[in-house]
Amino acid sequence: MNTPTGFKQRLGAELAVLERAKAERAAETAPAHDGPRTARRVLARPGIRRTAFTGLAAGTVAVALVATTGGDGVQPPQVSALTVAQVLDSAAANAEKRSDKQPRPRQWIYKDSVVCGNVCEHDAHWVRYDGAKSAFVDESVSTKDRQVVTVIGTLIGGQGKGLTGPREMREALSRLPTDPRELLERVSRDPFFRSMMEELSFALTESGRGARDGDKVKYPPAATPGDQFARILNILQTAPDIPPRINAALYRALGLIPGTELVREPMQDAAGRSGITLAFSPKGEIRDRQYLFLDPDTYAYRGHRRDVGGVRDHSDSYAVVKTGVVDHAGQVPGGPAPHPSDVVDHPGLPFLSPKPR
Repeated sequence: MNTPTGFKQRLGAELAVLERAKAERAAETAPAHDGPRTARRVLARPGIRRTAFTGLAAGTVAVALVATTGGDGVQPPQVSALTVAQVLDSAAANAEKRSDKQPRPRQWIYKDSVVCGNVCEHDAHWVRYDGAKSAFVDESVSTKDRQVVTVIGTLIGGQGKGLTGPREMREALSRLPTDPRELLERVSRDPFFRSMMEELSFALTESGRGARDGDKVKYPPAATPGDQFARILNILQTAPDIPPRINAALYRALGLIPGTELVREPMQDAAGRSGITLAFSPKGEIRDRQYLFLDPDTYAYRGHRRDVGGVRDHSDSYAVVKTGVVDHAGQVPGGPAPHPSDVVDHPGLPFLSPKPR
């Protein structure tokens, strides 16, 4: 897929700054063969160089890409100066290369995550691809030597009538355009892609309480850049099976939202991992500051954080630790099927599985 014009213009502006920084750094540092080997390996990775030398967007600065380290608490070293457009274009290029194989209807999507509010907790759960069932580790029954998984029925009925299953979500995403500008416009005005925070905020307002068309609530479009950023984050967080070309377009659409920037200082996600961090911070007003965490090697979505009112002490965050497709509830990717006695099935129990925050 060709890089869109708006994205190229932003990349063009950013490269001007990057080239000046490189020229200044070259005058102060040793020759390349004496530099850190890690930096040369990162710069040589596929995806970083694909559109790295075409241009720059006004107002965006070059920042550090940091490498993931082990769990020893050591801050990761600075290895390369990159820009918003470069990172997002590399994320898009890597997303396009991923497999587009769909799970079978009765396979399960496994996700192990860390959810942080006042405290941080691990959340391991499974959702069947057809959306008919979900499963979770039942802590009230599980012991140190035995893990019991409870399978429950889910209420699937489309927008406003229950949960959206993985297959239904993929079908909705597959209908989106692959042009980033058109995708951003469609996601912004289609209430199907609204976030839970958006829904809650709207419900608490006077206009929200009166905005009904029969039995349906009439949700407004995502009109501000912050709302648009939040909707794309919501898709990356909640959709377990995004078509690769749509995934790529979502990353490129982020680059079109004014206020999207790279974070200068190394940050850790809810699971304590350092990597690439993008942020959206509204200008001239006190509103939520939102962060998107990406894997430094694959550029895959790792999680997000939201600072309420921009205050770090009032935040919630979410991190994906592991995800994959398995054949049985209670199974982890690459692991054996659980013993039947460790799986308790409640097929007739209607239950709304909580979405990750």
